[in-house]
Amino acid sequence: MLKENLEIVGGVEIAADIQQRIKTTGVRGLSLEKAQELGVFQRIANLLCVTHASIMAAYRVYGGVDYLIDQLNARKNEIAHEMNMFDKAFDRFVKFWTGYYANGKSGKEVNYETENLYHRIMEWMQMPETWQFGEPQRTECDKDLAIKIDMPNDRIFTFYKAELNHETVDSKETWGVFCYNPKTDNQTSVNTNMDKASAMMVAKRLSAENPDCVYSASIIRDVVEKRTEVLPFKAFRNNETVGKITSVSK
Repeated sequence: MLKENLEIVGGVEIAADIQQRIKTTGVRGLSLEKAQELGVFQRIANLLCVTHASIMAAYRVYGGVDYLIDQLNARKNEIAHEMNMFDKAFDRFVKFWTGYYANGKSGKEVNYETENLYHRIMEWMQMPETWQFGEPQRTECDKDLAIKIDMPNDRIFTFYKAELNHETVDSKETWGVFCYNPKTDNQTSVNTNMDKASAMMVAKRLSAENPDCVYSASIIRDVVEKRTEVLPFKAFRNNETVGKITSVSK
């Protein structure tokens, strides 16, 4: 599921490019200074970053189609023409709007962002990332699957576990220091149960002693929550049972 946020990389630099492009083109009645003050160019840049990441991830998904077409030896005539047109349109979009974002110094981060989004899309759509002829088309749902019932026009409706409310009953904050090792791509805890000043001081000192790693002074928040869940057990239509709970996620 799409739970964690993704960073937008290169938005500031793209905003300057967007402003320059619009300034060069010329838009009647537009005040560049006012638009910049109101954040218009930054908003456009952020949206283009999201657009680029989405299209790149979709293009990665499309790669599965491209692979199967090759496996079937079906890249002929109209099929080949349309696939080539799609490739050319994609390349033109990237070159026009996102030269810095896609190819500049942020390229590595952009590739990671796209890769991460691709995995999340495939998980969200319950699509296996690797697939061989004859294998199941969908992955198992990791949500709390409750009841599936048949609907008209060959549709299937699924009742999932619902959450009515979610409130914080109590919370406690302390500080700690964590170490990120770029070589292993792992983060480990160094110190906990600290105050803010101590965490900042220790993180800074350790970063000087070990410059190959990144040390963070972090808030550690213990939260006690209360929530109400609804888990459908049986479904009825016209005084008849049409479905009952089948499985619950692990």
